[in-house]
Amino acid sequence: MSRVHPSRRKIASALTIALTALGLGIVAPTGAAMSTAAPALCEDPPSNARAMGGTDGTDPNTVNATELRAMNRQLRAKSRQLAARGLITKRGVQRGHPHRLVRIKTIVHVITAEDGTGGVTRQQVRDQMKVINDGFRGRTSPAAAATKFRFALKRVHYVPNDKWFNWPLKPNNTETRTVKQAKRKLHRGGWNTLNVYIANLGNGLLGYATFPQGGKLKLDGLVVLNESLPGGSAAPYNEGDTATHEIGHWLGLFHTFQNGCTRPGDSVKDTPYQLDGANVFECDESLDTCKQPGMDPVHNFMSYGDDPCLDQFTRGQNKRMVKTWFAFRAFR
Repeated sequence: MSRVHPSRRKIASALTIALTALGLGIVAPTGAAMSTAAPALCEDPPSNARAMGGTDGTDPNTVNATELRAMNRQLRAKSRQLAARGLITKRGVQRGHPHRLVRIKTIVHVITAEDGTGGVTRQQVRDQMKVINDGFRGRTSPAAAATKFRFALKRVHYVPNDKWFNWPLKPNNTETRTVKQAKRKLHRGGWNTLNVYIANLGNGLLGYATFPQGGKLKLDGLVVLNESLPGGSAAPYNEGDTATHEIGHWLGLFHTFQNGCTRPGDSVKDTPYQLDGANVFECDESLDTCKQPGMDPVHNFMSYGDDPCLDQFTRGQNKRMVKTWFAFRAFR
């Protein structure tokens, strides 16, 4: 999913494309669920975005309730398969090591103009990694849950390329052939390696990331606006929380306002329902936009507030990310 600047909420990626989960079933763009006996990987990975604030907060491309339920069925089915093979427990964690941390190798591709301009510094990348790890450690708020994930920077890859620097997306913010070419050439590692592409995104986009289910390995990863890194110029979205948000999607989380006030919401029990409107950009702790119990989770990393506002994951989100990791990334 993507994170978008409020002024232009054209979400770069919750692409309503066929989702597939290792032969467990696919979801058509219409949301109709279909079964399939063999893996049918699609060209474009399902994804979602973060944007800067400004309009009514409606995401025209978001995963709908039917697609979300299908993705949840895929997650449950794959977890049962791995449990039957003795690789994970019924709770979705690695058998024999339920308390072990998950350490994720991270490769950062910094795309610049061919004259070297427009890139971020190595110090900014290091600062970004600290922001990510602090968020996933639960160090950013007394209310934040500590997750099982830690991210280790293995390489910073500088890529001078004028065609790729402005990261040309289609008018509907889906990926062009040029973008796919860039990813295929630069991507390193398997499904358990996080590839981060830093470029000059347009259309008010702060970033977008692929979900773990389906897609092509070479298109997997997240794309982040260069000026959203710590010290960038995209204030108040320049403290590095876009990357944290997008990794949440990469590990299977939806926006907290997924489905608005309608079941199943974001499929995480301890994140209250949140109306999908302009309110998602507001850092107002008094907001209670849905009749279900709980105030709006305005401080949650998977909402759309600005960086000073976002500072926490929940225990339920950690549980879903861990289960998703073992189902679709660790053993794939």
